[in-house]
Amino acid sequence: MTKTKTYIFGLLTLFIMSCGSKYDYWEISKFKIDNTALEDNEEIKLLYTSRGPDNNKELKYYIHLIAVSQKSGDTVNILTTANNGITMDDRDKIFNFFNQINDDIKLIQMDLDNLEDTIHINDINKAEMKKIDKVARDSKFDYIADNTYPTIIGAIGIMTRSNE
Repeated sequence: MTKTKTYIFGLLTLFIMSCGSKYDYWEISKFKIDNTALEDNEEIKLLYTSRGPDNNKELKYYIHLIAVSQKSGDTVNILTTANNGITMDDRDKIFNFFNQINDDIKLIQMDLDNLEDTIHINDINKAEMKKIDKVARDSKFDYIADNTYPTIIGAIGIMTRSNE
């Protein structure tokens, strides 16, 4: 019954979030980082997204997501730089979590300003990740966002596999 209540609560939150909001930021130190909270490619359902005040192209902040693992049923915070454009139409979708070890995520979160003109795929592990110390916060939703769930940094997406 608790999972159902959490899911319904999350859906209501996503719905309410479609209204305009004013953004503030939390320090990343507020979150309890646990790099084992989710596995790479693990399936999740979203309950909440803080979104952000812009498209975050300069990687100035993390976007805060709250998700439920479809494997363990655990609720976790996810900090991501990608503004996925999540809408109410996504409320029933199953997403995949991609951790920071994933090469695609490394590319997304790299500090491109400090790279040479070209980067080779073999150089991904040498590149510095951009240091981000704040998390987008919409104070209207602190009642769900201010929690003690374990937190992991990465990204979400939908993984498709071809049958070829």
